[in-house]
Amino acid sequence: MLNKFNQPFPDKADFKQSLLIILWVGVFIALFLFLIRPFGIEGPWANLAFVSVGFGAVTVVFGWIFEILMRFVFRIETQGPNWTLGKWIFYSIVLVVWIAIGNYLFVNYMSGWKAMGYFNLLRMIGYTSLIGIFPVALSGVLVQLRAEKENEKDAQSLEDKVHSPHASSSLQISITDSTGKEFEFSTEQIRYAEAMQNYVTVWFWKDGRLNKEMLRATIASVEEQLSNCSVIRCHRSYLVNVDAIETVSGNAQGLRLKLRDIPQEEVPVSRSFISEIRAVLD
Repeated sequence: MLNKFNQPFPDKADFKQSLLIILWVGVFIALFLFLIRPFGIEGPWANLAFVSVGFGAVTVVFGWIFEILMRFVFRIETQGPNWTLGKWIFYSIVLVVWIAIGNYLFVNYMSGWKAMGYFNLLRMIGYTSLIGIFPVALSGVLVQLRAEKENEKDAQSLEDKVHSPHASSSLQISITDSTGKEFEFSTEQIRYAEAMQNYVTVWFWKDGRLNKEMLRATIASVEEQLSNCSVIRCHRSYLVNVDAIETVSGNAQGLRLKLRDIPQEEVPVSRSFISEIRAVLD
């Protein structure tokens, strides 16, 4: 079960898409309350409409505030392999509780601040959670389906180019790290490079086996030194030799590259770098 929670979750929608999703959730909440009238909500049509729209508006306003805070104040990272299913669930729970606080304040405003107290707050959190489960779960499913469809499509387009003939050449390359250490190899040997803290590990094929060389450098500096060959950035922490790509696969978690001579490992691809890989393969 813990492994399931640690699985990567599709990258969160961009800022504009997130605001639009929250807007539609607010519309759903308003219509649901007006039409279904759960928890004993009753009253004249006009009052019922006002209350329903009010709760929907609270959802939108507090949802937008939450999104702004998470992205630009707390800078929560919602992209890449570190964005997991467990983190998405926790993120969603905090969002629902935050909106419940907004609903609690709205109810108190409507009642002349006569509904204060921990019990009423907990009850509002419960009500908001019950109503919010469906749109939150639905949004998660839609995110996964959208990501899976897009990634499968991109994977297929790259796969077609991988198996199409394209010009490639082997160059002698020299990389110098921050300590002055120099590492020389031919581009046909390199498979990929991975950044870990202040080091970059270069994996290359030599003498019939996979070797690695650890350099004290940033991934950006290594990328710059390899700018004139087929080794390009495919992820914020990875460089890959596009000439060594054997297969490309895609699912809800993203794109993965299987490289020649490395059957056990796959290199991740960020969506922002797909166009660059495609351009090199053309």
